[in-house]
Amino acid sequence: MLGSIRRATVRGLCFVMLLPAWCPLPANAQSGFTLFESGQVRPLALSPDGKLLFVLNTPDNRLELFRVGDRSAVPLGSVQVGLEPVALAVRNDKEIWVVNHLSDSVSIVNLDENGSGRVTRTLLVGDEPRDIVFAGPGKSRAFVTTGDVEKK
Repeated sequence: MLGSIRRATVRGLCFVMLLPAWCPLPANAQSGFTLFESGQVRPLALSPDGKLLFVLNTPDNRLELFRVGDRSAVPLGSVQVGLEPVALAVRNDKEIWVVNHLSDSVSIVNLDENGSGRVTRTLLVGDEPRDIVFAGPGKSRAFVTTGDVEKK
């Protein structure tokens, strides 16, 4: 038995902790629900200027946007992305790419001047993508890892 999962909310951010099996949840918190979410790979990133925080909300299929202050993170909004987002990468000041494990896709989110965003494009990338990195001049190439490559 791996243990139990407990969620904690701190200043509007939700953290998930894996507790050892010998550390049971309170009786009122236990249920027969089985969690089928994909494990997150890279769920957090800062904007290049360090003023915005991007957080994946895997259970709700969203990218959460926060303005970073001296002692807090202020919610700016969220963007609906594909099913089970597991990784994100910031390409530049205005563009975040989100890897959606169950949708087999990558959502490209563009930010406006106010820090809110919207999906401007969805790329189908292959079975069960897990992570993404950028390389090349101006981060012009995206590399996405997937679980299986279709053979032709």
